[in-house]
Amino acid sequence: MPNPLFSTYTQGENRVTSTVIAVLEHVNNQLAEDILEALTDESDLSLVSFDNQVTGVDSVPDAAIKSSTALWFETKTSRDAVDKEQLENHLHALNEDEAELQRLIVLTPDARLPDEVAEIEDERIVWANFDSLIDTIETVLERDVGNAEASMSVPTEREAFLLRELSRFLYDEDLVSGKEDRVLVVAARKAWPEYQEHGLYFCQANRSFKPVDHLAFYTDAEIKTAVPSVTDAIESIELTEETVRNHPDLSQSQREQLLDAVTQFRKEGSERYGETEKVIFLRDGIELNRPVKNDKTASDSDRTVAFVQGHRYVSFSKLRNSPEYTTELEDSD
Repeated sequence: MPNPLFSTYTQGENRVTSTVIAVLEHVNNQLAEDILEALTDESDLSLVSFDNQVTGVDSVPDAAIKSSTALWFETKTSRDAVDKEQLENHLHALNEDEAELQRLIVLTPDARLPDEVAEIEDERIVWANFDSLIDTIETVLERDVGNAEASMSVPTEREAFLLRELSRFLYDEDLVSGKEDRVLVVAARKAWPEYQEHGLYFCQANRSFKPVDHLAFYTDAEIKTAVPSVTDAIESIELTEETVRNHPDLSQSQREQLLDAVTQFRKEGSERYGETEKVIFLRDGIELNRPVKNDKTASDSDRTVAFVQGHRYVSFSKLRNSPEYTTELEDSD
């Protein structure tokens, strides 16, 4: 029987693990494999069965996904909670599994590799945090039929909904790093002039982002000096006057601001008009001393490449110091 999407387990670690496993089970195998390959840095996983609370020899991992590949999970919902002896017991029990590829995935909210994991010299153990899982989900949700590689699966509307709900669940469980020192930087060829004109950011409906307090705009090979604060967001709204006037989730000030923008879109014949979009409401935040020039280069040459393709995150504390070049932000994703 398939796992229920949002688990009824009362114990935190079991509830989180069961929910992650349930979503992976409810999306197609290629999507599940893509997500797990990103977490484990493997390139050829083959998934068949999804099980919670698997009994081992003196060991009960939180979950397992089994076929010719055996992926065992140990999940922690508190920081600095990894138990080295527990992991060693799992690895000992994993010896009894006949799968060709064996991995123990330690999934935690820690910002850095726990010492308890680093001290175990066993290639089968893999650590990942919930930020990595969210990043992988966002990457999958960015796919579309027009540019996805043939080997990649594009999520259906139902699968995208499940993945977005999983992201929100992990945010609600406080398993993702804090938003205070994180800035969302968006590719902004259209978005930058729209922000200057309307104080808003428009993008694909229900687009998944990590929670942030600030948003920055990347265009013309630089991060612009204005870094506004994020005040609120509407996940999906049709950009017409009638819909804006009648939308129940808009405050009066938001309604007036968005109505002004939508009316101008109509008058200008903008392609935004009538589209269903996500809208992020912004207000004055900080002003950098200078634009941050892009000096990012390809890994195999000196060719300059875009610092932002769709979106990425940088450290707020580093950005507010007005660095001259984007490479000064590279290690803060």
